[in-house]
Amino acid sequence: MRIGRIGTWLTLVMFCICLYAKTPAQKITVTGKLGRVMAIGGESTGWSLELESPTTIDGKQVNSIQVSYSKTAKLEKLENKRVRAVGQLAHRQGVETGEHSVLDVSSIKETKATAQPAPAQPVSFSLSNSEWLLEDLNGSGVLDNVQATLTFPETGKVAGNGSCNRFFGPTEINGNAVKLGPLASSRMACPEAVMNQETKYLEALQAAERFEWKDPYLVIYCKGLEKALRFTRMAASARTIRARAN
Repeated sequence: MRIGRIGTWLTLVMFCICLYAKTPAQKITVTGKLGRVMAIGGESTGWSLELESPTTIDGKQVNSIQVSYSKTAKLEKLENKRVRAVGQLAHRQGVETGEHSVLDVSSIKETKATAQPAPAQPVSFSLSNSEWLLEDLNGSGVLDNVQATLTFPETGKVAGNGSCNRFFGPTEINGNAVKLGPLASSRMACPEAVMNQETKYLEALQAAERFEWKDPYLVIYCKGLEKALRFTRMAASARTIRARAN
């Protein structure tokens, strides 16, 4: 009887293993700029692809993905170039990085941009009486459950939530050119990570130079930042709830 039970369990285990082995890995094709990344305790592949546009991987929107390729010499030749990579999506587990996605590349090559730059911001688009939620701060994302906002309540004025404190100040908008500040804010204290995000956010806003509407994102380019601030429009219901709360 005992031998029979062991045999049954072994059969079930082997069956599950076979099913898992037959599950095809997800094959994807992505385009972006290839660059090096710092290895964390040997948990990084050393290479990353900065995607041209946010891409959904495992149900999440990502702006970059680590890549693994056996031909390191080829990656070195393609460093800082626009490439098209084809491969299978894999998952790796690290002590420092946790579970993360890696693209096991089967082919990669340089590709030239064929599309023309996005047209200038249409005149019909207006920031007046709009409110925006910060989604990305210089390519590093934003803290979970912490809202940083940007509001244009009326002509010549800007306000919002820096992450912890409310801020306000003047603004000048001329076509796609924008100047925000100098900004003043309240003096509440919050956890260090929240305050650090707020400091970076307010500094970036006061370095704003121009904006674009890239549906569904408002993109603000700031002097000294490698990547633009990226916002999504806040729904009217969310603005109403916020106003009541204040």
